[in-house]
Amino acid sequence: MSLFKSWRKETNYQFLFWAGIINGIGSRISQIAIFGLLYQLTGSGMAIGFVLAIRMIPFLILAPIGGMLADRFSKKNLLFTVDLIRIPVIMSFLLVQDPSDIWLIYVITFFLACLEAVYVPTRMSAIPALVKQDRLIDINSLEQAMVGIVLVIGAASGGVIAYYFGLSTSFIINGITFLLSALLIAKVNLPFVTPNEKGNAPLIISRRKLWSSAALLTFFFIAVTMPLANGIDNVLVSVYALEVFEMGELGVGILYAALGLGFIFSSMCSKLLKRSLLALTVLFIAFEGLGHLLLSIVPSFSTAICVIIFITFVGGLSNICIDTVMMKVIPRRKQGTIFGFMQAISNTALGLSMASAGFLLEVFPPRELSLIVGVAYIAFTILYSILFSKLNLVKEKRELLRGMKSA
Repeated sequence: MSLFKSWRKETNYQFLFWAGIINGIGSRISQIAIFGLLYQLTGSGMAIGFVLAIRMIPFLILAPIGGMLADRFSKKNLLFTVDLIRIPVIMSFLLVQDPSDIWLIYVITFFLACLEAVYVPTRMSAIPALVKQDRLIDINSLEQAMVGIVLVIGAASGGVIAYYFGLSTSFIINGITFLLSALLIAKVNLPFVTPNEKGNAPLIISRRKLWSSAALLTFFFIAVTMPLANGIDNVLVSVYALEVFEMGELGVGILYAALGLGFIFSSMCSKLLKRSLLALTVLFIAFEGLGHLLLSIVPSFSTAICVIIFITFVGGLSNICIDTVMMKVIPRRKQGTIFGFMQAISNTALGLSMASAGFLLEVFPPRELSLIVGVAYIAFTILYSILFSKLNLVKEKRELLRGMKSA
């Protein structure tokens, strides 16, 4: 398969991939421990909701800054440094002993989210700098596989570790995973051009050029709209397990594992995604909407598992397509900045969506809300089709390059 050929040839990316797997699983393990710790100390689900809200806030401000740092400094050094800083921060959870220490959980969570807001756009902009352009589709497929693996292994092992070995063990393990990730990042040979070198001064895209670029405006529009539906998705998964099918926490774990499997399966189809990526993006988002329409009428828990795998399968395929298009069209020396702004926008929209899901579930039953989400996805595909039909990607990339000027 071309996927594995690309994997073997991109030896540098392999270090980045395994670093993402390891620190991703560690973060999932500690996330479950944080929720358990909060519930032990407060007995309230509201505290967990507050932590989720805190995690979103730093992305609004720091993701754009992190992206700009990625364009001006060594991406490898940024990733390495963030992983090292996260070790003492995550270990600080060991200081939490009783309800009077609740504030410490919120502070630590906030700092971890700040570091994550720098890490995410830096890592994303490092990918096209590491791999050959004709292998981007395969590498983005591997990124979806990574998301799925982290979701499946992290969710499954997190509960087991917290239950049998205690919450403290979960935080210690996460600290170790950050160290291992940093060691893997240190092995990456990531090219870096010093901004002060002659002919390589920092580049800036003017605001006029930004707002006149149909491609960038389309990418930003997707970054705003898709998370509005994705956030409700995340909440509905738990509600379907707990309320619709009454399967308890075991059901929640099974459905989250199904989410991960869908992403893993999507990574195996990169060979089919060679051309017409924008058209395929629209098609797969439409199928995602269809999946939610089916989810609103599924008769059994086992059928729901299959439908959820299908939803994340086609969702993963749409992610592969649009991520590859963005990495090819957006000029490499501004990818950190633009990806940072997109992370800020998408995470803010995701947070608002997850917060609104609770209120919407007070108004609509889960199945009706799933139907509404499905209709929203299909409506988005109509808008995306109109926007994509007006795009000439070759011309857009040329215009973006021309729109850059020396600072």
